[in-house]
Amino acid sequence: MSLADTLTDSPEEVASLIEHTNVDPASTEAEVRALCEEVLEYGFHAAVVVPYHAELASKLLGDRANVVAVVGFPYGIQSSAAKRAETRALLEHADELDMVMNRTAFADGDDETVVEDIAAVREVVGERTLKCIIESPALSRPEIRRAAALAEEGGADIVKTAVGYDGPTDPADVEAIHDAVAPGTGVKASGGIGSFETALAMVQAGATRIGASSGVEIYESAR
Repeated sequence: MSLADTLTDSPEEVASLIEHTNVDPASTEAEVRALCEEVLEYGFHAAVVVPYHAELASKLLGDRANVVAVVGFPYGIQSSAAKRAETRALLEHADELDMVMNRTAFADGDDETVVEDIAAVREVVGERTLKCIIESPALSRPEIRRAAALAEEGGADIVKTAVGYDGPTDPADVEAIHDAVAPGTGVKASGGIGSFETALAMVQAGATRIGASSGVEIYESAR
């Protein structure tokens, strides 16, 4: 049975795919505490936070859910050395890392640098899960496929659509990523997902994870 079929038959299973998110640069301790409480209450896969809040999220969640921290956020323009240093500092508290690809290098057609940048972070991440954000709403379909292939080449376990600053993710973006990578590489749909119906459409297109600040609304609309 496919993941989409599972969700169709048992909508509540969507909780296990949701990475409940608050990466607002002005996020407070109280908001992150509330985020983590909801992760535990609803059985979400993870809490996604900015690096500043990774230690707090780790203390709150323990081994009951994963902590995801963003790296090179939100535009990926930092040097590889800076991303490696940021990643290394997060390893004590983060189970998964969501890095942003070097969007400047990508726009300049410098595919080698894009791959090397991801590989540099991969080396530091080790056995933890590495996701690479390509910001698909800002790209054409051919560019999405190219970016996804480069992310996979660099060693990303999961290709993530977007940080959400360039508009919502379209299921067609997810499908383009899914078609560009090997079966073992996951796809995280993120950006503008606020209902179970939208989440299901993303999974039908090939998503294996859902990133959303509206995790509770997604779950409640599935019931």
